[in-house]
Amino acid sequence: MNAFETIKSPNAQLTAPLPDGRKLGFSDTGDKSLPPIFYFHGFPGSRLEASFLSVEGARLIGIDRPGYGLSSPKRWRKLADFPSDVAALADHLGIEKFAVMGVSGGGPYAASCAHWLPERVAATALVCPLGPPEAPGMSEGRLKVLTNLARRPLARQALFGLGRAIVLDDNWMRRAAAYRARQPRAAADKNLMNSDMGRLMLASWREAIGNGVAGLSSDSRIYGSPWGWPLSEIQVPTYLWHGHADTVVPSSIGRYYAARVPGIKATFTEEDGHFSIVLNFRDEIIKTLISHL
Repeated sequence: MNAFETIKSPNAQLTAPLPDGRKLGFSDTGDKSLPPIFYFHGFPGSRLEASFLSVEGARLIGIDRPGYGLSSPKRWRKLADFPSDVAALADHLGIEKFAVMGVSGGGPYAASCAHWLPERVAATALVCPLGPPEAPGMSEGRLKVLTNLARRPLARQALFGLGRAIVLDDNWMRRAAAYRARQPRAAADKNLMNSDMGRLMLASWREAIGNGVAGLSSDSRIYGSPWGWPLSEIQVPTYLWHGHADTVVPSSIGRYYAARVPGIKATFTEEDGHFSIVLNFRDEIIKTLISHL
């Protein structure tokens, strides 16, 4: 089954009930006997991202954050709320111990699970992750726009509403693609986004915002808000991968994690960008997490 078929399969259209009456959307890519890894998507993104990364020998479970894809929105949700959703999904699936993998905008959520669920999280992978708002690079470039929106709810709704209209329109997306092609980006990322990966990512973005922009708005507010706890409190085995050529999330944020999470094992590369780091190290990331399960 190829990636396009996988994202349309019944195993990519699942929901689980949560204690407060909401539902959590997820995809389940592997056999139930395999080691479970919960995958936290980027910004924007959806559970479908997990289907791009399936590796033999692992059960990769992608989760829609509240307000994305199949997941119910949660008003005024906080970063610290997400681990309880993950724990509820694990209980629903009969999983006691699991690993977590957060990519880009999913990085803070993986770190939060490592902090709040140390008895259940066996290991954590942070891949080109966003960080706490005080991390160097979080207030620069496009991330500055994102974190500034944390304090501007009306501007968030207007901007993300416009973005949603563009992403859902083929003509506008062709124009946007032409614009992005002129922007600075790692060569490895340009090659990837001109392949099937670009079309798969678009499918994931459209799935993410199909029911509105509540997820985007909440995420933006969370990215610009203090976490309330230091990275030094993370006690589970943690790994990080980041490319110095990343023009979306600067590697200074990866270095911030590397200097503060106890015992973290960090891999930095010179040529990888924001997307290539994920695919080029996919097998290594998954196998490293499996080793703890």
